Amino acid sequence: MRDERTVRKATFTEGPRVVLGDGQEWTFPRPWLRLYPVRGADGRLAVGGGMGYGADYEELVDRLVECGTDDTSSRLALQFQMAGLLLGRNYELDDRDLRRLLAVDLADPSCEGRWAQINQILLGRPPKPSADGSATP
Repeated sequence: MRDERTVRKATFTEGPRVVLGDGQEWTFPRPWLRLYPVRGADGRLAVGGGMGYGADYEELVDRLVECGTDDTSSRLALQFQMAGLLLGRNYELDDRDLRRLLAVDLADPSCEGRWAQINQILLGRPPKPSADGSATP
C-alpha cells in the first residue's frame, strides 16, 4: 500500500481522520453547512438541511436512509460508494487501494470501530477531534 501522504490530491482538505484497513490514518473531507427549502406537512416552506457534502452526495444519503435495514447488501454497497467518493475528494485511489482501505473484515477486531467512525462521517457527523488533534477516540 502506498503512503497516505503520497496520494494526496492538490485539493486535499483537512477533516476527520480514521485509521483504515492498511493501518494508516486517512483524512475524510470535513462536511459543510448546506441549507435548502423543504415543504412541511402543512404545505409551507421551511429551512432544511444540515452538515453535508453537496447535492449529489445527499442523493446517496437519501438512498441509504430509504434502504431497508434488512437489505444488508444494498446498504453496504451504498456505504462503500459514499466512503469511496469522500476519500476520492482528498486522494488519488484506485480500486485496489479502496479494497484495502475499506474492507469489512469480520476477523479484524478493529473493523467495527473503524466503520462506526466512517458511518458518522458519511452522515455528516464527524467524530470530535481529540486533544492531540486527531478525530479518533
